Amino acid sequence: MNINIKYGCLLILNIVFSVFVSAQTRLDAIEAVIGDEIIMTSDLENQYNYLINNGSKDNGDLRCQALEALVVDKVLLSKARQDSLTVTDDEITSEVERRVGQMLQNVDSKEDFEKIVGRSLEKFKMDIREVIEEELLIDLQRNKILANADVTPKEVKDYFQSIPKDSLGLLPAEVEINHIVSVPPFSEESKKKAISKLEELRKLIIEQNADFGSLAKKYSMEPGATKTGGDLGEFGRGMMVPEFESTVYNMRKDEISKVVETEFGYHLIKLLDRRGEIVRAQHILLTPQRDVKGDSIAIASLNKTLKLIRADSLSFEEAAIKYSMDRESKDCGGCVMNPQTGELRIPLQQLDTEFFFKVDGMKKGEISNPMEYVLRDGTKAFHIIYLKNKIPPHKPNLKDDYKKIYGAAVKAKQVTVFEKWLLSARKNLYIDIKAEGCGNVVKKWDQK
Repeated sequence: MNINIKYGCLLILNIVFSVFVSAQTRLDAIEAVIGDEIIMTSDLENQYNYLINNGSKDNGDLRCQALEALVVDKVLLSKARQDSLTVTDDEITSEVERRVGQMLQNVDSKEDFEKIVGRSLEKFKMDIREVIEEELLIDLQRNKILANADVTPKEVKDYFQSIPKDSLGLLPAEVEINHIVSVPPFSEESKKKAISKLEELRKLIIEQNADFGSLAKKYSMEPGATKTGGDLGEFGRGMMVPEFESTVYNMRKDEISKVVETEFGYHLIKLLDRRGEIVRAQHILLTPQRDVKGDSIAIASLNKTLKLIRADSLSFEEAAIKYSMDRESKDCGGCVMNPQTGELRIPLQQLDTEFFFKVDGMKKGEISNPMEYVLRDGTKAFHIIYLKNKIPPHKPNLKDDYKKIYGAAVKAKQVTVFEKWLLSARKNLYIDIKAEGCGNVVKKWDQK
């Protein structure tokens, strides 16, 4: 494995981790003091590297921008402590697990990760807890400041009318899409074999004290289980599929579950630990083979649903809620959301390749025939698409683009509210910026 490439991926995830990953080969110096908080040279270097790794261009003032961003964070942190804001241990643990989980996806194994960070995974998690806590406090303080930065319809209108008309360009073509997904089923024979094998393994563990981790390494079909022994690490509610989660939260420590069925296959679960809402578990996963006629079965299911929709027995949205097998979209009637904004209207050019070529030639209100589709986890499936709306390129207006204009108005108000808060906060904080070469930052923050 190329360590340098993997390390670069880690930096992109979050600057907080680079504090612990990067080697400190020189003496640190204090760049700024904000209340009881300090910014070290290493902090500034990490922030600068984070910006560079995320595509920022250095035109000579990027380091000063990095410094100012750190100063703002330290002001927020100082005020959060003054205001006695707190985050719970469970909240910290959950965030640590989430971010470390993201980082582990960028390496080949837990062992490789430990080589990169120069310590055990558990030690690394302990080392970053304080920094994660500070980040959560900063977010808590920022959210508190911006909690009331909402806008009325009149303010939205005033904001829109304040924009010079000649600066309003065309909004790109957008679409609203719903879909219904059908996944080829597992074969009944293969399902029975998987269940039988897991029951056999459960008996070995309970009656003969066989080691769960060793059996997971030998039999589990989860990627990476040969190295982890099926250990999923710590996680909180909402991080696993419902069937798995409901089982885990009703288990006692060291208990072995009965066979649990999820969309991924069949599981045997062992609860390793629980602290409040944070649990740690390991599992053995067996994924049955798909039925040899699975594709035909999935397509036939969609055609049956399509027939009901076209006969006006069900609306497309009702059919999606009732029949779709896509957990992410079925509850909202099969709606496909813009992954960047969470909105239902998606710029045509932002659709992924698979959706773009399917939708581009469709007309508003049209429903496609069944087509092949790949779920996020790589599972082969089929779906039908409903092009609910197709909006051509146009000049923004309050009637058709209210949500976008509202969002822009809120952001503008948040900037004003936050700047006003910073002005007030810095008058009541000791701020001493020692960094050289950033005169504008020093001048701005030294004002009383």
